[in-house]
Amino acid sequence: MKLKNRILPFYQAIPKLLTFKFVSFLVLGLITWGVSLLCGLLLGLSGKAAVSSGDLGFLFTHWQGYVMIALLLLTAVIYVAVELNALIVYSAKLLNGEKPSVWQSIKGGFASLKKLMNLRGIVVILYAVILAPILGLVFSVSLTSTFYIPRFIMSVIKSTPFFAIGYTVVVILLTVVAVIYCFILHGALLDGMTMKEAGVNSRKLVKRNLKNFLFEFLCFLVIAALVIVLLTVIAAIPLLIVQLIPMGETALRFCDILFSLIPMFVLMFGIFLSVSFCILKLTMLYKKYSTEGEWQYQKQEKRRHPVLITAVVLVLILCVAVSVIGANNFDAIFHTQITTKVIAHRAGGVEAPENTVKGIEVAYELGAMGCEIDIQRTSDGYYVVNHDADFTRVAGVSKTPEEMTLSEVKELRVDGEPVPTLEEMLDASRDKVILFVELKGATADDQMADDAVRIIKEKGMEDQTVLISLKYDILDYIEQKYPEMKTGYLAFISFGEIENTPFDYLALEEEISTADTIDAIHAAGKKIMIWTVNEEDDITYYMSGDADAIITDSVKLSGEIKEQLSKRSTLEIVIQKVFGLNQ
Repeated sequence: MKLKNRILPFYQAIPKLLTFKFVSFLVLGLITWGVSLLCGLLLGLSGKAAVSSGDLGFLFTHWQGYVMIALLLLTAVIYVAVELNALIVYSAKLLNGEKPSVWQSIKGGFASLKKLMNLRGIVVILYAVILAPILGLVFSVSLTSTFYIPRFIMSVIKSTPFFAIGYTVVVILLTVVAVIYCFILHGALLDGMTMKEAGVNSRKLVKRNLKNFLFEFLCFLVIAALVIVLLTVIAAIPLLIVQLIPMGETALRFCDILFSLIPMFVLMFGIFLSVSFCILKLTMLYKKYSTEGEWQYQKQEKRRHPVLITAVVLVLILCVAVSVIGANNFDAIFHTQITTKVIAHRAGGVEAPENTVKGIEVAYELGAMGCEIDIQRTSDGYYVVNHDADFTRVAGVSKTPEEMTLSEVKELRVDGEPVPTLEEMLDASRDKVILFVELKGATADDQMADDAVRIIKEKGMEDQTVLISLKYDILDYIEQKYPEMKTGYLAFISFGEIENTPFDYLALEEEISTADTIDAIHAAGKKIMIWTVNEEDDITYYMSGDADAIITDSVKLSGEIKEQLSKRSTLEIVIQKVFGLNQ
């Protein structure tokens, strides 16, 4: 197929696809808003502000939770109907040279759901809603596009050869499955097959045309990526030119913002349409393979595209308006002052033996504001500091703290350093750093909470400690029994108004720490920490944002980045803010 025939169908489909995306965005937006409202009301009836990783059991122990699950599942099915089924039908009509109706296609997408109401269909839905987003595959929906394996879990997977190999094998197998059954919805929706027949048909088509399929789809991906990058680079040329023109500070800020926003929108535009283009390409290949003939590009008459022109004009007006506001409120909007603090993960991060007194000393010397440690109870009732379930990784002993006495634990060494008690860590941190004490492991219970509070009070360090945990119930217990103590909730999943949970600090995993969430937490008078931020790009992004602190293993690197960020030029500040760098 000629290069022209590879590109022109997608170029000419842009206005139609934009129309489809706009209408489907409104439809799904209204549905999502309605479901969110209903779920909020259900949470309110149960007396909760949010459901998060620490109290997911609520969903399975209260009638409100069951209703929320049903609503969320229904929403996911609706997204499949609109963003996959309807788009496949719409794409097929485009390729047939018809003038497809968005509403008719969406209606057809809903009507086709009855084909998915069987075991095979449910598997396809679950794959599209849960597995495909995690793997970054085409057959996914925007509702769950942010689904991910939490980084703290991925770090364990990557650092453990057995888990790393198993994870890689699973990813490969699931990707192969996606390739084999990539045409299953096409067969069911376009040719009236049952899901069983469509699955068999997809396997046959892929097997018969595997080499061509891989070549065609990889070529499409490469060309699409190159076009998006090329257009983004071209759109960025004015940004380079204005740097050579002498002008006042406000004018320069305006130009930097404006000419950064334009390439950013070009990039977003390409990404926005990428899934639609992928569906269009798959539909094109399905038509080609199922008819056993080369698909022929149907040349269309040249005409103006009012939808595309209107979209471009509106974007330009928006860019100018945002640039004016940004130039006149630069310091506040672009966060030019770096105020985010550093909290050393596991006492000292990678700079010293983890969860040791030495770690606290090193973190303090490197300028950390706080240190996070993990406490667990020994068999004789003392509290020692260790992250994992046992001491295998750090000390070569496959026993858990609760299987050992304090004297036995004291014989262990972590890179030459003794395993400390909570009391020793409190003494080491006094008047140096804030100690974030995580109630950890199998012994994290109300007794641990009572004992930790008692020990902290005996040391007179209530103002220098924060009790944190992944377990919602324990923190809630502390809030009710010891309201004078500061608490911090660790979460990696959240639905609802987590800012209204009754804790002083909210420590959120990177992927759920959005700007809106951070603003809401601050508006509620609470502080937010991001965990665990270790990569250079991630540290740069969050250190230059509005979070109160990052929890990191890279304490030294974080300090160096903070110093570098304080020396940024206007252009560097704008580019980082506009493009979001690591996002």
